[in-house]
Parts: sequence; structure tokens; C-alpha cells
Amino acid sequence: MTKYNIVYWDDVHEKQELPALSLPITMRRCIMAVSGTRDLYPIHYDRDFAKQANARDIFVNTMFMQALVSRFMTDWTGPKGMVRKLGIKMQEMNCPGDTITVTGTITNKYNKEGMHLIDLDIMCHNERGPTTIAWATMSLPRR
Repeated sequence: MTKYNIVYWDDVHEKQELPALSLPITMRRCIMAVSGTRDLYPIHYDRDFAKQANARDIFVNTMFMQALVSRFMTDWTGPKGMVRKLGIKMQEMNCPGDTITVTGTITNKYNKEGMHLIDLDIMCHNERGPTTIAWATMSLPRR
């Protein structure tokens, strides 16, 4: 039986940094992501098409980045943390050969409508620099 980490609202604080998550981007991962999300626009799987569109290479799509940011948060909180809001802004591409590293900081801790919430600022970057910024709200359990 796997034992999960559980982060409690009582134990976190504003300005707390979350542990980083890194994920290498491979051709296989890109192809599986577009097939799973049914985003069949060729820029995400056809290198010639992507380069003709002035992209560096094929790149992961928006839903991939939303899922990666969500994984980053729930890997940290464990199964009792719930993503309540998520916004992202993609600024640069993440292509095969890149490694995306996700980092985040708690910016606010509060109670609202009976929930124990935290707000997060999240940054994704690869070897070339920042690629995606995100902001989120999560609910956490109490001790």
C-alpha cells in the first residue's frame, strides 16, 4: 500500500515555497498528450508543420501544461488537496528535448465559505527561461 503525503492547512504559511517538479519533454510524451486530449492540430505532432509555422519544434499544448501544474500541486498536497481554481498563461514553447521545471509559492492563506484555502503563484521554465506562469487556489484539510 502506498502512503501518500498529506499537507494540512494548519502547517503551511504565506511565502512558503513548494518543492520543485521537473519533467523531461520527449517526442513520445508530446504525441501521447495530443492523442489523450484530442488536440490534433499538427503543430503539436508534425515537426515540418511546426517549423513552417515558425515554431522551434512541436510543443506541448495548453491542456498538458494545465495538467502538469495540477500534478505539481497535488503531488505536494497529497490526495486531500483540491484544486479549486487554476489559471495559466503560456509564454514560450516546451519542445522535445526540454525539461520543464515547475516551482511555486503560497501567496495567501485564508478561510472562505467554510473552506481552508491557499493561493499559489506558479512558474514553469525550461533551459531557455520562463515558459508558463500560473495562479491557483487550493483547499486543504485541517488537522
